[in-house]
Amino acid sequence: MNLMVWNEHFLTGIDSIDIQHKKLVDMINAAAPLLTQTGEVAARKVQPLLEQLTEYAESHFSLEEALMSESGIDPRYGSYHHGIHTAFTSEVALMRKEAMADGNVSGNDLLRFLISWLSFHILAEDKQVARQLSAISAGEPAARAYDSISRGDSPAMTVLTDAMIDMFSLLTTRNLELASINRELNATKAELFAANQHLEARVAERTQALQVAGSQIERAQEQLLQSEKMSAVGQLAAGVAHEINNPIGFVKSNLGALSGYVDQMFALIAAYENALSELPAEHPGREALAAARATAEFDFLRQDIPDVLRDSSDGLSRVQRIVGDLKDFSHVDEGEWLPTDINKGLESTLNVIWNEVKYKAEVVKELADLPRVDCIPSQINQVLMNLMVNAAQAIEGRGSITLRTGVVGDKVWIEVVDTGKGMTTEIRRRIFEPFYTTKPVGKGTGLGLSVTWDIVERHGGSIEVESEPGRGSTFRLTLPVERAAPAKPA
Repeated sequence: MNLMVWNEHFLTGIDSIDIQHKKLVDMINAAAPLLTQTGEVAARKVQPLLEQLTEYAESHFSLEEALMSESGIDPRYGSYHHGIHTAFTSEVALMRKEAMADGNVSGNDLLRFLISWLSFHILAEDKQVARQLSAISAGEPAARAYDSISRGDSPAMTVLTDAMIDMFSLLTTRNLELASINRELNATKAELFAANQHLEARVAERTQALQVAGSQIERAQEQLLQSEKMSAVGQLAAGVAHEINNPIGFVKSNLGALSGYVDQMFALIAAYENALSELPAEHPGREALAAARATAEFDFLRQDIPDVLRDSSDGLSRVQRIVGDLKDFSHVDEGEWLPTDINKGLESTLNVIWNEVKYKAEVVKELADLPRVDCIPSQINQVLMNLMVNAAQAIEGRGSITLRTGVVGDKVWIEVVDTGKGMTTEIRRRIFEPFYTTKPVGKGTGLGLSVTWDIVERHGGSIEVESEPGRGSTFRLTLPVERAAPAKPA
């Protein structure tokens, strides 16, 4: 009876690798009857088997690494898998050295090492290689294929359990000759080991749960502080806007009145000029009035005063728009869900942060007609502000920021595209983590995009990022037009 039975559990789906795996299983089955004996019989078999393993490792590992290299597998996994191969080769080389020196290598120890390595390597690591190669062959990027096997729940443990059951059922037949005391001792040791493992696992779970809870509390506290700050800024902005708005109204009204007065004065002066033209040419008053007119540069004043009044009125209108945008942005009294014009919120927010943007980028707007979106306006404005400020800060020198909106089905989308320095895959993966920032110390809290993510999630939306170093970034925000109904209590 063979020690290990080759079956579907060991198949990776790559024929060239499966053939070599079966060769290793056959090699172990052939050597097992002698290795499990004691004395010279086992010792004589150890050295030839170690030489066979050395040749097998060189051939098999070269094949695997060539396949990984040709497919363009993620370098992180390639390096990790190469490390596993190196560790196996080093262990076999060490056992060969010991066997050649004094022959002090146990056949049972060698057999246990091979069974352990074979099971875990084929059933776990090589199957992960096969899954990644299959995903890459189907067109998936290597990094994403690696990330998916890193995050996913590998079926290796289930397969390994089945394979180990097969293996131990065979070993049980061979171990019937052992004394009952050894069986009881082994069972007790196994139970103790399992209990210890279970205890360690429980302790690890509790420790992790406490760490997660602590992180969540810290995150909630920081976000609450950030929310309080935003609320205070909003109240201050609304108060300042109100206080500015009143005197602006007075000044604009007075400018309107002044413009009317000036028109009346010019009309009166024109009447005087007409009357003056009726006087005789030698009349002394004509010469005096002409001199006064030249001294006062009356012709220039008649042309410039209306322009000055018009420019002043335009300037006041712009201040009124900024104040209005500031009030719209703050929404101090609007902590509730409202049908909201997203394009208007985008324009208002851009005006509020314009001083942050105008020196860094040209802003291009490609805004589509949007339905009103159920949301909390002040929170969505905060999201838009975070994305636009980050876009401006990502630009070194001068570039452009493109703002786009559109509708797909029952959702609206907003894109903020910059021509900044872009991000690596590692940075892009972490930008929504609380407290993560690439800015210098004192320049950022690392909460802006974390708060953004939470707000979008609470609104039932999503946010996606595309970025490459040197090619800028695109943040795409998607929001449902209608708020999802809250779940009814059970």
